[in-house]
Amino acid sequence: MSQWGFYFNQDRCIGCKTCLTACKNWNDARRGDAEVNELTVNPNLADSDNRTDANDYIDSATGATNYARYRKYYMKEQWRRVETAETGAITTDEKGIFRYNLDRRYLSIGCNHCEDPACVKVCPTGSIYKESTIGAVLVNNINCISCGRCKDACPWSAPQFYSENYRDFALSDPARPKMTKCTLCLERVKDGRRPACVAACWNRALDADTLEQLAIKYPGSPEALPEFESDYVEALGSNTNPSILFKAKS
Repeated sequence: MSQWGFYFNQDRCIGCKTCLTACKNWNDARRGDAEVNELTVNPNLADSDNRTDANDYIDSATGATNYARYRKYYMKEQWRRVETAETGAITTDEKGIFRYNLDRRYLSIGCNHCEDPACVKVCPTGSIYKESTIGAVLVNNINCISCGRCKDACPWSAPQFYSENYRDFALSDPARPKMTKCTLCLERVKDGRRPACVAACWNRALDADTLEQLAIKYPGSPEALPEFESDYVEALGSNTNPSILFKAKS
């Protein structure tokens, strides 16, 4: 197996979130509520209503969510996220003129497909595993019990659930959220293509390849950024060794 991973160039990222949008678009059929049956029908909602607030999809008669209507417009899982960090301050000089001394840095982050993933270790049903082709960390969520241990253990909250209240659903509830996550676009990689987030990044802030090739293409890349959470998992007493390289903002 040749372990694949990501490369992120912070100098090139402008926080446009194209990577996030591409991820959502490519993986639309894999979201956690994709197979949830329509629970209620609210006749007051037209198909043309392009809304993203979950409260707009509550049936006033039953209080239940119209999942089928809701999921047309909003993928709740965040398989890839773009985080923002700001440092500095706005001050005024002796003439009362504003002086801006601000620095804004972005971080595009998803699953880092770790060498020793914490999510695999803590899953009580054995639903999470590393596949043998490119080392992607995947989930077969048929037996997922929505306990959230994987999400809690991951330093970057890569495991996702379509509802924040995923722990409150009964195991017998057909709408119970099951964990989903970034797959490193395994099917695209096998087909000779890059992951959707990488292919869509117009400023080439992202790349993906084997770790060996990334190290050759981007020599001297550090393995951490100040904005990147430590991979040490205190509950397990070990590091996960994420498969990602960086170029920090200069």
